[in-house]
Amino acid sequence: MEIVVRVPGSCGELVQGWADGQPFLGTCPIDKYTTVEVSSGFSGQYGLGEKSQLALSLVLSRLGKKEFPYGIKLTSELPQGKGMASSSADIAAVIVAVMEAFGQPWNAQLIMEIATAIEPTDGVFCPGIVLMNHITGRVLASYHGLPALRAAVFDLGGTVNTCDFHAQENIDLSKIDRQVMGEMLTAFREAMAGQDGTALARAATKSAFLNQANLYKQELTALWQAGKEAGALGVNAAHSGTVLGLWWPAELGAEAVTGQAEKIARQTAVKFMGLAQLRAGGVEVRRP
Repeated sequence: MEIVVRVPGSCGELVQGWADGQPFLGTCPIDKYTTVEVSSGFSGQYGLGEKSQLALSLVLSRLGKKEFPYGIKLTSELPQGKGMASSSADIAAVIVAVMEAFGQPWNAQLIMEIATAIEPTDGVFCPGIVLMNHITGRVLASYHGLPALRAAVFDLGGTVNTCDFHAQENIDLSKIDRQVMGEMLTAFREAMAGQDGTALARAATKSAFLNQANLYKQELTALWQAGKEAGALGVNAAHSGTVLGLWWPAELGAEAVTGQAEKIARQTAVKFMGLAQLRAGGVEVRRP
């Protein structure tokens, strides 16, 4: 028995904030992944961190199982603590791998219930792109068409612990301009409904700068100014992490975007992590 499960990570969030009495997050899945392999050909657990081990325990308990009888191995392209949904992807991939191994049905809602019991969650495992309450796991809207966009991903250094960040209640509601936040959320909804990459990048840029009151990124202004001068459509942020993404139309060649990104990295003294493509979220399952 062989099962391979793959879940995308993210480049931060397209938008994030607070509206209508609850927090919201617009997912930003990209083509970087966590992969979990389950096999009857080896035994033991490999690569599972604390949160993915907890996910394994919770899903086994839900199934009424005391132990997992197969080998399980997790590998990831996603660095931890950067705001790239590494934990959410790990947790989702483990849950699905275990459910598949026992021949049990699963869906995004099951993953969401288990994942939000562990930590505030990024719904990269949901099909398409979703607008969601990342604390409760409630999905507010789903979008199955998306504009073709390519990001140059930059890392500002350091790490942010998601659980600690939210436990500290960093969101100061008195600092939120509710009208501006509402306008940004409306712009995101309209951009996604119309699959308008330029409008989506503008909404993401507004969200990144609104988040400065919550988690300040000293390099954001200089990076966006350099990106704008180089022709980028917008910038997005990991609202509780350290990465930023400059977004270009996907039809612009990778070599051209890489050249601009490397130049911007030198200008701003920020680490360029490579390119990423905006893609639909969701879980992929293969049986080799």
